[in-house]
Amino acid sequence: MRLLSTVLVSSLALATSTFAQTPPTQGWPASRPATPPAQPSRPPQAGNAPAAVPLPSWFAEADVDKNGEITRAQFLAYRMKSFEELDSNKDNKLSLEEYSKVAEPPYSVDAPGGPTVEERRNRARVEFQNLDTDRSGFVERAEAEVLVHSEFNQYDTDRDNRLTEPEVRLIVQRALARQSAERQQIEARRREGLTALNDLMDIHLRDADQIDKDHNGRISQQEYLVLAGPADGKEAQGLLPMDIRRKIIIRKFQEIDTDKDGVLSRVELTAYALRQFLESDLNKDRFLNEEEGKKAQERETEKVKAFLQTLQPPAPPQQQQQRPAPAQPPRGGQPQPAPGLAPGLPQGTR
Repeated sequence: MRLLSTVLVSSLALATSTFAQTPPTQGWPASRPATPPAQPSRPPQAGNAPAAVPLPSWFAEADVDKNGEITRAQFLAYRMKSFEELDSNKDNKLSLEEYSKVAEPPYSVDAPGGPTVEERRNRARVEFQNLDTDRSGFVERAEAEVLVHSEFNQYDTDRDNRLTEPEVRLIVQRALARQSAERQQIEARRREGLTALNDLMDIHLRDADQIDKDHNGRISQQEYLVLAGPADGKEAQGLLPMDIRRKIIIRKFQEIDTDKDGVLSRVELTAYALRQFLESDLNKDRFLNEEEGKKAQERETEKVKAFLQTLQPPAPPQQQQQRPAPAQPPRGGQPQPAPGLAPGLPQGTR
């Protein structure tokens, strides 16, 4: 019954930029590729004192007045440069095709051990869906500006509509500490045998790539039907009939295919996977343990059983047994059949 378990469970994972170029709370892509921050020189006789948190390079670029401060208007203008660059037809909104350019140079570059350009495009599609809050199929300028203002607010700790070096260094320091703690937590949980979202993404997106035989980043229903397994032979022993398995797989395909275009995109696969993960993470600790995985499979099995019930032909309605009417005197010399019985059948045979 392995075919009845959840298929292609993965997760949404957005690419993160380094602190050197974009803020750690970024909601909008940067205008240029990340560059290493200028490392502060250690002061003389520093001894064992910790080095100061490096100031991100974007601070100097946004500080057009070079006065050590960034106003809200300056920050907005700097961060919205990427929107203007991506908006190739200058209609003040971004289509998916325009936004997907963030996966390519100069916005994103290949790095040793980093995601490929195709993986970056897939993640950009997911980001686009999150940015398109009104589901219009476009990212409007106002939608992007909301994120930039929110980002500014996270740095502007004293709420004076100006960003100073100490404020930015403080937020960067907190973000670095938070990321370090999260990495340690993930590693500790992994040693305990728990599964994190990123682990599932790496495993199951590779499985999806194996199904995608023409390597176009989209899975057709015919490609997806390979999950139904073999039609006959030794490997098919103990499985449901092939036509039933195909119906189960088609049902799963239709559940994932939210835009009903007959193919599964990476966005649809990851969105479905996220829903499955959130439903399975019962204790909401962002990890799946063995018990949660077992319960998730049990839920999926129950769903398939319920679906199989819909494939059963409806049972014929039970015919009501009726008491025979009192014997009537014969008319015309011919006896009449009792009500509820077919003519010619002796009473008691139905």
